[in-house]
Amino acid sequence: MEWIKHIILLVIVFLIQVLLIGNLHLWGICHPYIYILCLLMLPITLPIWAEMLIGVVVGGLMDIFSNTPGVHFASCVLLMYVRRLIIPRLVFEPERLSGPITSESIGPHAFFQYVILLTLLHHTAVLQLSAWSFSHIGWTLLVILVSSMISIGVILLFDLIQTRR
Repeated sequence: MEWIKHIILLVIVFLIQVLLIGNLHLWGICHPYIYILCLLMLPITLPIWAEMLIGVVVGGLMDIFSNTPGVHFASCVLLMYVRRLIIPRLVFEPERLSGPITSESIGPHAFFQYVILLTLLHHTAVLQLSAWSFSHIGWTLLVILVSSMISIGVILLFDLIQTRR
């Protein structure tokens, strides 16, 4: 039953990302990517091959809908790989995690660090691969920071709403 909820959440968040947020570009400086919420919440009990496969599918679908060949694909695979490395460093007993990763399951402080690190990593990869140049690094860093802050805010707000239920 938990998987059905997660798949429905993924579809809803993905549709919001593609139909609503994908068309939201505030002065060319804000490109939030909230679809990573579903990747961040995946349980740690998944085998690594399943995590990578989910990252490939989600990134590939995002590339298809946003017309960015390989950018989201590479960023999501990187996110899923690094996610596996970061969780044991933030959580003292990662083997006890069985459900989705939320602020309740790993603690608010660890969840906050987890979301910030992985969102910055993902947004840096997406936006730097999209820019494909270091000639405007100042502008790219500004876009990364603004987009990451908005995405982090939405992800933390979603987690707050979920944990209050």
